[in-house]
Amino acid sequence: MEQDRLKNELLTAYQRFYVEGFKTNDVRLIDKIVSYPLVYLKDGLVEMVDHYPIDPAKLKIEKEWDHSTDWRFDIPAISDRHAHAVASATRCRADGSVIEHVHGFYAFTKVDNDWKMYALAEITY
Repeated sequence: MEQDRLKNELLTAYQRFYVEGFKTNDVRLIDKIVSYPLVYLKDGLVEMVDHYPIDPAKLKIEKEWDHSTDWRFDIPAISDRHAHAVASATRCRADGSVIEHVHGFYAFTKVDNDWKMYALAEITY
């Protein structure tokens, strides 16, 4: 089924560039799946940014974030050119205690046959 192929293609790109970029604190890797300017929605504000707005290394230090659990990634809508995805996880310290829950919405489009994120909305709670 075409939908399954497209979802697998997007999930593979997301894990390869976005998830791995966060794990390794490599914003250059994250940049490979982002199309700038990026629409960034947080705390009731909308910004157009020309660089990725989250620094994984800084976030890990500030929050004492060691790892995540309960990670989910869902693609509720996808076509051959556009997709909407949602992700959620629980951020934890090294001792396993919960720091916060994070939920993100992503909009993707195909650019030169590669999936690129052009919008990101996040909330933590």
